[in-house]
Amino acid sequence: MKIEDEIKQNQFHIPQHKAGMNIIFTANWLLNEIAVSLKPIGLSLQQLNVLTILKGQPDFTATVNLIRERLIDRMPNVSRLLNKLMDKGLIKKDRDLSDQRVVYIKLTAEGETLAIKGRELFNKVSYGIDNEQAHLLNDLLDKVRK
Repeated sequence: MKIEDEIKQNQFHIPQHKAGMNIIFTANWLLNEIAVSLKPIGLSLQQLNVLTILKGQPDFTATVNLIRERLIDRMPNVSRLLNKLMDKGLIKKDRDLSDQRVVYIKLTAEGETLAIKGRELFNKVSYGIDNEQAHLLNDLLDKVRK
């Protein structure tokens, strides 16, 4: 469906405004689709992102700063996000013995299992475009952020 029909706006002043609104609307739509797909396992996209980051690290361990740098959604309150994952038993925290300011986050066995299941669910989300269209869209979105 066209963005004009979705938001009930007949015209935009310039095509870039329409494109920007379309990006924002589509991003929110996609985030909702992902949230719905992850709901059965009780994870948010941000939580899955942390588990995936840890799963890709040696020994499934990373510092809080590394996680913060690699998050898709660079939110300021990473500590709260990590605490929620720890409460669920998906990660554990260890302090560096030589520098108490450094905290290591380690994926638990349950966290690894949920990371795999979450990735499977995430991969089932449909985007409605083929590979060639996806490449073009990726190129255009990269240009928007330059």
